[in-house]
Amino acid sequence: MKQWIAIVAALLIETQAHAQSDANSGRVYLPSCLAAAEIVQGKHPAADSEDAAKQLKQAAICFGAVTAIMNLEPFFKPEFAVCPPADSKVSFPQMVLAITTHLKNHPDQLHNNFHQLAATALATTWPCSK
Repeated sequence: MKQWIAIVAALLIETQAHAQSDANSGRVYLPSCLAAAEIVQGKHPAADSEDAAKQLKQAAICFGAVTAIMNLEPFFKPEFAVCPPADSKVSFPQMVLAITTHLKNHPDQLHNNFHQLAATALATTWPCSK
């Protein structure tokens, strides 16, 4: 009986860990970033429409994550550092588009953590010299 309890407990723990990892996957964030990319490119419905409200609500997830990444970027490991060209600054819309493009171009990686994928996308787009 104790063995069955241990097996059931292990399955529950594994299921919870898997569900938590999926909540932060690129697959979960992709629809939000697609909506955010449309907004930053000016492709959105009339501001007073219900569709615009839905799009903004969906995009807010990606906008929040990109904002957090921007604020934390100075603390990243060197391999995830972002180095824009001299005398220029990477804009928020540029970051959203770079991350969204990376997600679309690497569908095989969407099971990975979104934040790590986003940091990789930014470091790949604006690499630092070694």
